[in-house]
Amino acid sequence: MRIVISGSGEVGFHLAEQLVTSHQDVVLIEKDPQRAKFVADHLDCMVVQGEGSDPEILEEAGVDGANTFIAVSNLDEINIVSCLVVANEFKVKTKIARVRSLQYRRSGILNNALLGIDYVVNPEIEAARAIMNVIAHGATGEVLVFDDTDIQLRHIFVDEGSPFRDKTLREVRKALKYNFIIAGISRDEEIIIPYGDTRIVSGDRVYIVSSQRNMEKIFARTGKFRHSLHNVVVVGGGKIGCYVTEFLLRSGRNVKLVEKNYDHCKYLAERFPEALVINEDISDDKLFEDEQLHTSDLLVTTTQDEALNMLTALYAKSLGIKRVVPVVNKSSYINIADKLKIDAIVSPKSSSVSAILKYVRRGNVRCVYSIFDGKAEAIEFTVNSSSRIAGKMVKEMPLPNGSLVVAVNRRHGLVGKNYVPNGEFVVEAGDNVVTFAKAEQVDALEELFLN
Repeated sequence: MRIVISGSGEVGFHLAEQLVTSHQDVVLIEKDPQRAKFVADHLDCMVVQGEGSDPEILEEAGVDGANTFIAVSNLDEINIVSCLVVANEFKVKTKIARVRSLQYRRSGILNNALLGIDYVVNPEIEAARAIMNVIAHGATGEVLVFDDTDIQLRHIFVDEGSPFRDKTLREVRKALKYNFIIAGISRDEEIIIPYGDTRIVSGDRVYIVSSQRNMEKIFARTGKFRHSLHNVVVVGGGKIGCYVTEFLLRSGRNVKLVEKNYDHCKYLAERFPEALVINEDISDDKLFEDEQLHTSDLLVTTTQDEALNMLTALYAKSLGIKRVVPVVNKSSYINIADKLKIDAIVSPKSSSVSAILKYVRRGNVRCVYSIFDGKAEAIEFTVNSSSRIAGKMVKEMPLPNGSLVVAVNRRHGLVGKNYVPNGEFVVEAGDNVVTFAKAEQVDALEELFLN
């Protein structure tokens, strides 16, 4: 499957890296010569230097006959025009554009069939959705949910005081009577697909799949109890901050919105009259006491300065704020967040990549999540009646090494029932099956579920 990506910024590079790892035929177009050289040196894919809206460059990249074209440059207009050129000049099944401006959405121009855009992704909206999901589940960590189910995938960081430390999976399952499965363990920058005798050690990030109810019980056993998050501080009045504030106000929460730009504060005060808009710099340590921010239940930092977001979250935590959620993209920040006792991290880059992957993956894929900076994926498939795995027990499936079936949702009329399957569980046609796999095994896993 050939996929052509225009733009090698954070989203484009991360997306290409993940697709290359899963053995896809990827071509990346990059205008900047230095950036193009960097990408060519770091990714095992063809790199074409040039503008993604140039027909000659697109032809050189082999876009004609490609399965998917993805325009994720930093300019909305270039992405829109690139999809327009591809739709009118070449034969490509799916065209995806990253478009940040809401003006294009509101004008309805993106719905014009002549533009040929099959899916529009907005990083800020995807990040805001992820934040909303985290808050809705108590902000005790990242929460990945699957369509039409209450199945969740979450991770627990194992520190010195964790009840999981120095126990095998078999021992953990015996101690916790709830129905769950440990899908994966990230350790030393690697993903481990565990088995019963795998021992969990301090510093591990353990990925768990279970129902919402059981998940809350498991988290309570580790000391992460669900708190009421009624009084919320949002730092940064940019696009993400505005989307999150709008959601929080609609849900009946009290919001304090901190923004250092005075003119923008006037706009925010008009847009959100129910919120308290504070025109201050969050780095001023007196602000927390002067505005009583330290008495809040939750702080969400959404500025464009990732280091400031992290430091503010850490400072707020030290003052006693129950939950903190910073917005960051850098892998280094994401990897140390658990060690710093930060409750949840939201990455616009990862949220956008997950949203795009759902449309890149083929056929009966319902949901896709990029895990641990792209080293693994959680994918929800629908099992067709003609599938060779329909009617088979899980242990009979020729699953590729490094992959697991971790949950099944089966509909009985209008009601769905969730299962965390063992090896004897029989998968039926019509089931929605959630899998967890290392990135390099995703292609083989897709072949199994699609054939």
